[in-house]
Amino acid sequence: MSNDEVSHDQGKPENDRPRSVPDGRGESLRARILIGVMCVLLGIAIVAQVRQTQGDEFSSLRQDDLVRLLDEVTQRNEELAAEGDELRAQRSSLQSGSNARQFAEDYLTLQEILAGTVPVEGPGVVVEVDDPDGEVSAQTMVHMLEELRNAGAESVEVSGVRLTATASFTDGPDGVMANGETLTSPYEWRAIGNPQTLSVALDIPGGALAGFRNAGASATMVERDLVQITAVVQVEEPEYAVPVDDED
Repeated sequence: MSNDEVSHDQGKPENDRPRSVPDGRGESLRARILIGVMCVLLGIAIVAQVRQTQGDEFSSLRQDDLVRLLDEVTQRNEELAAEGDELRAQRSSLQSGSNARQFAEDYLTLQEILAGTVPVEGPGVVVEVDDPDGEVSAQTMVHMLEELRNAGAESVEVSGVRLTATASFTDGPDGVMANGETLTSPYEWRAIGNPQTLSVALDIPGGALAGFRNAGASATMVERDLVQITAVVQVEEPEYAVPVDDED
């Protein structure tokens, strides 16, 4: 081509000349590969760091410490295995129904004791309160009952009246009334539970016995290995409430 000749493309403006378009798919693939390699390297570095940390932790322990640690882990594993065996045995026993009757009888006995429908006996304390002038109020009696319950008394009776969760004290015209029955002095409290725990709880400064004495009465307490509570509560049949059948 001569100098005077002008090529077909040279006469076109710069923006009108065809240009190559870069292939974006190739660059995207390379970026993904690079990111994947970096993630793998980062994961390897983290695992190596964790292993190194654990290795440093145990390498700093003495042989006696390592032996003790191994013994503790072994003992704990044995305890868990034994506990698992016991739970599996209990589950099998319940599923087979062999202890169903015994469980029902024990539960019934517990409910009868809590409801006060059966006589009971056991270790506990006996407290006698002499109130010749009738100065002891219903509030003082309530304080005594609360102290006994807080100390873990399982059954309580006062002057032949069984006191359960529905017990009440009121000031009547002839003296203190328990569950609607008028009490006469001396009042005898009987409580079944841990004798030492009960006696300590009642005889602390500002406690129930101090309340009786502050009211003008005298109070004496005796711990006993056997306390008998013979008074029972007559439970009335519910008029409206009925049990819900088990859908299972």
